[in-house]
Amino acid sequence: MAEKKALPSEGRCYSFIPAAGERGLGAERLRRMFFEIQLIRDFEVRLLELKDLGLVHGPCHSSVGEEGGAVGSIMALEKDDVIASTHRGHHHFLAKAFTACLGAYDPVAAVPGAIRDILKTTLAEIMGLAQGYCKGRGGSMHLGNLDFGCLGTNAIVAGGVPIVTGVAWALGIDRNSHVGVSYLGDGATNQGCVHEVMNMAKLWKIPVIYFIENNLYAVATSTQEACSLKDLAQRAPAYGMEGMVVDGMDPVAVYLAMKEAKKTALAGTPVIIEAKTYRYKHQAQSLPGSAYGYRTKAEEEEWLARDAVVRFPEELVRTKVLSEAQVKDLKEKSAALIAETVAALTQGSGEKLSIPVGLFPVREDLGTGIRSDGHEFAGQTWKEAGDFPSMTERSFIDVIPEVMAAIMEKDPRAIVLGEEVGHMKGGAYFATKGLFRKYRDRIIDTPISESGFSGMALGLALAGKRPVVEIMFPDFALVAADQLFNQIGKCRYMYGNQFDVPLVMRTRVAIGTGYGAQHCMEPAAFYAQFAGWRIVAPSNPFDYIGLFNTAYKSLDPVLVIEHHNLYPQKGMVPADRDYCIPFGKARVARAGKHLTIVAWALMTVEALKAAEALAAEGIEAEVIDLRTIDYAGIDYETIGASLKKTGKILIVEEGHFIGGIGAQVCDELQRRFFNFLDGEIGRLAGLSVPTPVSKPMEDLIVPHAADIAASVKSML
Repeated sequence: MAEKKALPSEGRCYSFIPAAGERGLGAERLRRMFFEIQLIRDFEVRLLELKDLGLVHGPCHSSVGEEGGAVGSIMALEKDDVIASTHRGHHHFLAKAFTACLGAYDPVAAVPGAIRDILKTTLAEIMGLAQGYCKGRGGSMHLGNLDFGCLGTNAIVAGGVPIVTGVAWALGIDRNSHVGVSYLGDGATNQGCVHEVMNMAKLWKIPVIYFIENNLYAVATSTQEACSLKDLAQRAPAYGMEGMVVDGMDPVAVYLAMKEAKKTALAGTPVIIEAKTYRYKHQAQSLPGSAYGYRTKAEEEEWLARDAVVRFPEELVRTKVLSEAQVKDLKEKSAALIAETVAALTQGSGEKLSIPVGLFPVREDLGTGIRSDGHEFAGQTWKEAGDFPSMTERSFIDVIPEVMAAIMEKDPRAIVLGEEVGHMKGGAYFATKGLFRKYRDRIIDTPISESGFSGMALGLALAGKRPVVEIMFPDFALVAADQLFNQIGKCRYMYGNQFDVPLVMRTRVAIGTGYGAQHCMEPAAFYAQFAGWRIVAPSNPFDYIGLFNTAYKSLDPVLVIEHHNLYPQKGMVPADRDYCIPFGKARVARAGKHLTIVAWALMTVEALKAAEALAAEGIEAEVIDLRTIDYAGIDYETIGASLKKTGKILIVEEGHFIGGIGAQVCDELQRRFFNFLDGEIGRLAGLSVPTPVSKPMEDLIVPHAADIAASVKSML
């Protein structure tokens, strides 16, 4: 019979039950704890009433029942500890705001005046008003404020987990005494990105705490139906982490658990705290869950008997921290504050409340903050090839690590991360050649976890680092789609232009290499759908350096598209690698008079080949290399000037014809320059089929120089 020998575990999991003697946290702290629990309860109950009156546009996921765990855990943190929350996160946001802004106070003596501003601004945001923290753009599910150390509530289940882990990573790199806390629900623990980042958190000893509010249901699906474990914290030992199970309805127990967890996390071991709690209302309504049949009234009554709003003040009266009269007084203070908050943002009375029109955001604000206003480039001197007196020849693949090395030498904030960026002498294709040897602590070889490390890179960026992320093939971005598009691409705008996102993402197009359908995506049009992203696609070594430097200095996320077939191409570059080429400035790669060809990346090279062949036949085509290809950055001024001269235009791209960048350019050109056109706008693009491996078939799906030349002659 085979021997079955138990293996040791690096992590551990246990139930956290404080001793009676540990519960004396000081009368002032305990009174404040009760007052804030009561205040958040009153806020949430009134909010649901406003929702029922039609004054909250969109869903309203209340935390009624879960306030004790939020206040207890966050009161154990400091202002500079950072949190990220979930779609059900009003209680976390308010509790963190109170901790960050109010300092120590005794509500029996006096309530700080700042509490009124916090309540009003939070309610305004949830109601979609201009006075909100995110200017009404985020609402209930996207509440954020960096001054409070709150990265934001997040509408995507588990969406914020990688982000706050990345911020905590930055805190650990800087070796300060603060942690990141990720609040997540029981349902979120089944998302893949959670497991990706927990693994990396332990690998890199990140000071992070994962606070699971196990309220027993993900909408109507019970935890028992979704997970085979009785306690979700039991997952901690699998990652070598520490797991704690605590009564989430007991704010003192949660406070003490968080204190303990913070010490452990700062010592290098991430922690999972599972707080057993309950939401008294249905997913996003004022009705209880029993009204929808997925839980019983008896179960709800059992949990109502454990309500912190009732049980905790009884304990404080019993221990003489509060008197019955003081409990009544604090409840009245709380009710008055909520009434005052609602009155400040509404007009009318009773059930005839409405929102004054003047409180809503104005139309003119709609487009503000999609991207940075560009102030980071104030005083920047822009350079083109003609500005340098002497240059030397270098290949495309040589300048990629060279420009990154120059940046890393000057800026300690720069961190390069991705799969194999340090191994094999500089990655699978030598794009990070030589960097690992010199910058070992800032060249991070990640696990195969695109979603996790992309989201963590966003956290690094929000914390002031300058991450350069490599996605080895563009197709792999689809594995990380939530973090790239729902999070990175929308972060600045949906949180009201509060957050800079200085993140560079490099990716390599492999069309023409035989890698097939799942490695040969051309990503430009996909990223372009998310306006927060800037996109550059250089066609030569000189432009790569200048555009990469600009991307690195940008306060927006920038996708840098590299093409494998450009890697061996050579070009002239200066010894100075510190120059910049502006976003939104195309390059006239070849002057001409008969027709304009617009292209980018590898298609610029093909267009130039076609133009040379056409010139032998007396046809002078003007070739414009767009260089910047996000929709906001396309240089229509340069295109228009060329079109005014030639009257005819052909747009060439390697991406799919359907939905390609060229379709948008075509539409804009006919709107802007219809009077200049002497004929139909021409388009050449890749066939809308997955890339085949067969070499002859692969050659057929994208344009080449001969195709471009034939199209030009046809148009003329």
